[in-house]
Amino acid sequence: MQSHTFTRSRGVPIYMNGSVSHQRLYDRLSEPSTSRQLPRSTSLAPTGHRGSSSRREREPIDTSLPSTFIPRFHDESAVRRMNYRQIPGTDIRISKIGAAAIGGMFGNVEDSITKIVETAIKQGINYIDTGYWYSQSRSESILGKIHDADFAPNESIVLYETLQALEMAKASGKIRYIGLTGYPLGKIVQLVDCSATKIDFVMTYCKGTLNNNSLGQFTSWFHTRNIAVINSGALCWGLLTEKGPPPWHPASDEIKEACLAATTYCSSKNISISKLALDYALNFPNIACCLVGMDSVQQVLDNLELANFSRITDVEQRVRDRIMRRYLDRLENAGWEGVDVAQYWKKLKKLGLTALATHRHSSVESLASTLNGFSLYSSNSSSELRTPRRRRPF
Repeated sequence: MQSHTFTRSRGVPIYMNGSVSHQRLYDRLSEPSTSRQLPRSTSLAPTGHRGSSSRREREPIDTSLPSTFIPRFHDESAVRRMNYRQIPGTDIRISKIGAAAIGGMFGNVEDSITKIVETAIKQGINYIDTGYWYSQSRSESILGKIHDADFAPNESIVLYETLQALEMAKASGKIRYIGLTGYPLGKIVQLVDCSATKIDFVMTYCKGTLNNNSLGQFTSWFHTRNIAVINSGALCWGLLTEKGPPPWHPASDEIKEACLAATTYCSSKNISISKLALDYALNFPNIACCLVGMDSVQQVLDNLELANFSRITDVEQRVRDRIMRRYLDRLENAGWEGVDVAQYWKKLKKLGLTALATHRHSSVESLASTLNGFSLYSSNSSSELRTPRRRRPF
């Protein structure tokens, strides 16, 4: 099997060979990271905010650049290299790659968060995602607020309260577009299908990845409804990295062991599984944008290099084909919906994550989102628990 297709058990074919006050964020880039005023996932650069209207009228408009471009702020050559995608039914052109999980979700942030955000924006990224559960609210306190469908007690809350409130905000001009996010794809599809409110965007995570590409079964459904799809969790919360997943990761031992075996094989060939996974997620068919966590300026630049220039080599492609065929296809897109939260809770206590004792959640998806805020070093034994000890033969 080639990695640009699914096996029969994994779904449909995939071919891997496309108003808010912006001024406030621009002005606050150099301020302390305490703002809670900006909404989530907006185009962050202001549109023509400098100079008088008469000056703007005199300056010719370059339609090859996105409306978020600002002369003398952005790196124009970098913006021109970026692939922007038009969102159907909107005036938004979104960058192929977006920034997510800023705030130290999977470890310490190496550079100033302000510097990371500023670098990303200057290099042409115009979509930054955040949420309360990213790094125990640190990300949201920096970038803005979010409502996540995973945390609603039931679907009726989203359908008849949340979406109606957003519809009112849209009618009053406070927001321009409405989106949903969540882990279970079936739940998102059900909400969109039942909603009387027009949904413009949906985002899901860890479902357009090497080990779980079930998103491919739904992208056409969203596309026919003019709904843009955001693919997040390219590295599946650390499963597809050399470092390995954090100790709280809700995936089963079978998933962890398969990903570890794939990572070990890549390492034996001196190839980074993270690069293979990121390239796969960035070029997943029928998505508008792929969100990638970025914890340093260098990581921003490396991710942009892969997104804009260096696709994987033929050798790397063959290795990716091999690990999918040998290790990852066998998982048949297994995820962690329906995991017994009570048992998961007991496991966390054994790991020494007692700081979570005050939290109670109705699903493992929302609980796992809470746990994103805890470092890999939350317990003395976490370094030993980062990857599974047992190895099953493949």
